[in-house]
Amino acid sequence: MATTQYATTLHILLLLAAEHEEPHTSTSLAARMDTNPVVLRRMIADLAGAGLVETRRGAGGGVSLAMDPEDITLGQVADVIEADMTFEVHHVPDQPEADFMTDAALAAIEAQRRELHTASIVELDRITLKDLMHATTLRADLARLVADGLSDDEIRSGYRIENGRLVPIDS
Repeated sequence: MATTQYATTLHILLLLAAEHEEPHTSTSLAARMDTNPVVLRRMIADLAGAGLVETRRGAGGGVSLAMDPEDITLGQVADVIEADMTFEVHHVPDQPEADFMTDAALAAIEAQRRELHTASIVELDRITLKDLMHATTLRADLARLVADGLSDDEIRSGYRIENGRLVPIDS
């Protein structure tokens, strides 16, 4: 069964990275993400335990990144929440007689699952939160321009990418 924990954790980190000057609480994040603040508090606690975020209690408190987004890899995030980046292996009840083919098939599938997980983490270690933040802000900038009624041609001819943002060419 697929889980949304990894994507939700990345969403939290992206909001903290992109809006670092704004205060964020589990309640404010949960409202934006349409989830329960208690669920986010557990994820934030795991991230704080790994040193990726800092939390402050009380008035003016909240959560913020503890590291530069460039220093956080998506593989680290997967490790923190112990995300399995693959699939689940089905289980077969014990048989009264040895079934060597079934046992061998399950062992081979499990080995493939572990190899896929390792390959996924290696690839995710190449991508930083800053990389993902740039992709996110570019998409948000593009969506704003389209919502403002700009055509594809106007966007292509009037904007350039600079530090992960779309900026007017004349600036």
